[in-house]
Amino acid sequence: MIDEEQFVLLVTRKLTGVATLEEITTLEEMISRHPELKERYLHLEHYFRETQQPAAADTEQALERTWAKIQAANTAAPAVVRPIRWRKYAAVAAACALLGAAIFFFNREKEQAESKPLHWVKQKNGNARKAYIELADGSVIWLNAASQVTYPQKFDSKSRTVYLEGEAFFEIAPSARPFIVHLKKGTVKVLGTSFNIKAYDNEPVQTSVITGKVAFIPRYEEAKKVSDTIVITPDIKVTYTASTGTIVKSTMIDKEDKAWTEDRLIFRNATLEEIGAGLERKFDKKVLFEADAPKQFRLTGSFHNNSLEDIMYYLSKSKAFHYRITDSTLVIGE
Repeated sequence: MIDEEQFVLLVTRKLTGVATLEEITTLEEMISRHPELKERYLHLEHYFRETQQPAAADTEQALERTWAKIQAANTAAPAVVRPIRWRKYAAVAAACALLGAAIFFFNREKEQAESKPLHWVKQKNGNARKAYIELADGSVIWLNAASQVTYPQKFDSKSRTVYLEGEAFFEIAPSARPFIVHLKKGTVKVLGTSFNIKAYDNEPVQTSVITGKVAFIPRYEEAKKVSDTIVITPDIKVTYTASTGTIVKSTMIDKEDKAWTEDRLIFRNATLEEIGAGLERKFDKKVLFEADAPKQFRLTGSFHNNSLEDIMYYLSKSKAFHYRITDSTLVIGE
């Protein structure tokens, strides 16, 4: 986060020639960390060169003339005179003027930026597609297959808000502004952390934390029910089922909810129907069940960069079921 008051003060001291070497170094480091400050610095420098320096010189000359008159009027009565450093006072006067001008420009830029409507960007992935997104504040989003995220090109000064449908892993840059993820069935609010959200239609919402802390606020289908705020800490997963209003906390093992960002698939006591939904998104093949019984088979497995053929072969060895793979479908039967 940019400390604008410090930036203005350092620019003022540098342009008026009173900055120390340490202050100049600090200013250069700020501009290096925040490239957008370069344009502001050049703008203030131009303003100072065009308007402040002549004023400072005129002020110094006027002060010197006044002092000469005072000396002439007192030649008959010698006195101890302490030299006055007119340049120092002129520099201070110029600094005050520049500081006021700089603050005015910053405030005007803020007001103009906040008055402009946000320009929203939508990233939508189909099946078998993932996306890596860098946000304006330095935060990062990994968007999973069959998912969609909507975010502004640039956040406003009050909050950082995005909208998610599907699954995404977030690494949020620290900031005093909260980062808010709106879902169809709830809201997640953080300051700076890394976490995963899985919020596909017709599936429970799952929120798990890798680092930091997040707050999940479910959206209940019963309008009269007051929403809870569930605080989630590292290695904890919260599963919310909107149809029943139930919330379950569980322990996440080995950061498994982040596994998909590394092309790993992990199923832990999941039904074959749940596994099928994940395989459909990953491999872009329609999953069809010829019988209801296999849907409820519970399976556990971990795969890394395996083909659909490999995954189904090993799963079918754990539970007895038949399957066949075509160009566009995965058909599962008894």
